[in-house]
Amino acid sequence: MVTVAVGVALVVGFAAGCAADGGRSLPDPPGGGVPTTTSSVPTTPSPGVTAGGSPSDRWVSLDAVPVVSMGRLAGDVAGVWEVADGAGPVGTYDLSFPVVEGPGVSPVVADLLRAPVERARAVFVADLAEDESVAVEPSHLYGSGRILLVDTRVVSVEYDLSVEWSGAAGADQRVDTVLIDLVAGRVLEPLDVFYDDSPWLETLASVALADLEARFGADTIWPDGLAATPGNFDHLALDGDGVVLWFDRYQVGPGVLGAPRVTVPWSQVGEFVDPNGPVGHLVAAAG
Repeated sequence: MVTVAVGVALVVGFAAGCAADGGRSLPDPPGGGVPTTTSSVPTTPSPGVTAGGSPSDRWVSLDAVPVVSMGRLAGDVAGVWEVADGAGPVGTYDLSFPVVEGPGVSPVVADLLRAPVERARAVFVADLAEDESVAVEPSHLYGSGRILLVDTRVVSVEYDLSVEWSGAAGADQRVDTVLIDLVAGRVLEPLDVFYDDSPWLETLASVALADLEARFGADTIWPDGLAATPGNFDHLALDGDGVVLWFDRYQVGPGVLGAPRVTVPWSQVGEFVDPNGPVGHLVAAAG
């Protein structure tokens, strides 16, 4: 469900699977796929920026909340596997991503929202090319981006994707997030949101550790993956309730945990958010 404000990782760190990427950086993806518009998501507007020389003037708002729909990136990966009853591609992918359109929305936003699934496809194709095992069936990459929040300033999206490798017993979960300035058409970084001299990172780390230990047990969680360093919190999004954190599979615990998700309420981290920044209005609306 989309959260609309009243008034959101961009880095992908895919976990190892049966054909893991080995922690290498992601390549820039080629174009391709078949984008399609599928359904609209109802939204309501949030207040715009008040003019008059305040610091918030640097964050320009749209006149109205944009229209949201979904695009699709689907196809086969070249190559052939052979079995007794036929042959087919070595892999397939079927990925969905949000499309945000409207007057004043930067055209770059479309590329930024599509980029995470393009990169996921590129890594999937590269992994299949390096896999020397004999496939008994195709591998599959699938999943979708989901809008957590969209208003007249920003859109925040989480991407929850999975790979079913040929012959593997279970799926390999892959996650990403993105927070975008709709007018400027750029990805927002944490220091666009938080005061740079505040303990925002330490607070996120502390709350996330307590949450995960309560859910899975202190003996199960690996604290090193939650140390207060920026690299551990690459997958950061926002919604009306607070900061949404995703952790890669094997980052904070054994693979059975998958890619854990934690929400840090605004009540615990809101004091470190710049009220004149792009999402200061979210904290104000949360009270």
